[in-house]
Amino acid sequence: MEHFLHLKALLPVQALNAGYLVTKGRGRHVERTMDTFEIIYVNSGTLGIFEEDVEYDVEKGEALILFPGRHHGGTRDFDEDLTFYWLHFTIEEEALRMGSDIMALPQLIRLAKPEAFEELFRRFIRRQNVCRDDKTFLNLVLLELLCELSDSLSPLEVSGQKVYLANQAARYIREHWKEPLSASFLADRLECSPDHLGRVYHAVYGRNLTDAIHEARINRACRLLIETNLTGSEIAYECGYTDVDYFRRLFKKYMGITAKEYRQAYCLVLPEDRVGK
Repeated sequence: MEHFLHLKALLPVQALNAGYLVTKGRGRHVERTMDTFEIIYVNSGTLGIFEEDVEYDVEKGEALILFPGRHHGGTRDFDEDLTFYWLHFTIEEEALRMGSDIMALPQLIRLAKPEAFEELFRRFIRRQNVCRDDKTFLNLVLLELLCELSDSLSPLEVSGQKVYLANQAARYIREHWKEPLSASFLADRLECSPDHLGRVYHAVYGRNLTDAIHEARINRACRLLIETNLTGSEIAYECGYTDVDYFRRLFKKYMGITAKEYRQAYCLVLPEDRVGK
């Protein structure tokens, strides 16, 4: 009697490797021509880069897809605060021959849910060291990343004042997450009623403003847990929370684990200036 469910499929993509770069303002993107695709997602700062004769300024919260066989490189030195994720992959030739299109992505995309996209990148990086022989799991995470890019097209392609207002609110939250944000605060800045703004935001992004604010702050906390030696209390204050216990409860609610567990899970490689600390 069989007790296992066996699934077989030809996945259209083959993941290679990924990483996270903290530039500290040193250098610029190398000039090269690769034989693979690359996804670059900017976590902070702005990356100046070209591909052939097209120049891009990839801002925080945006992803750029570079194509194989095209020359690319930096247009200027890295910003002091520039950090970004990168991932190389290929497309399976058999899938190209036999399959049908399941998505069409422009090269530059602003993420509708940057915190979810970053979490997928962190999951990929965490698992790539233990999936060297069988990359099926990594290929599935890569497909999730591409689906997030595809899903992010919808809010930007819908026209109308409601979507414009929701995008304004989302941008304000991304850029001013440390301020004492609330629906009333945002509505006052955007010159509309809190109820109207809340309904519009939920209709476009599928979540309420309170969750969006907390997610932006918790996402910042995740970065600080990985990149710094700040204590949990210091990170709470840095992310706009004066009540440390409240911050801890929110972190567990949104991430599913404690801040300490998150740091232990994702701080896999310590930079030189943190070794031994």
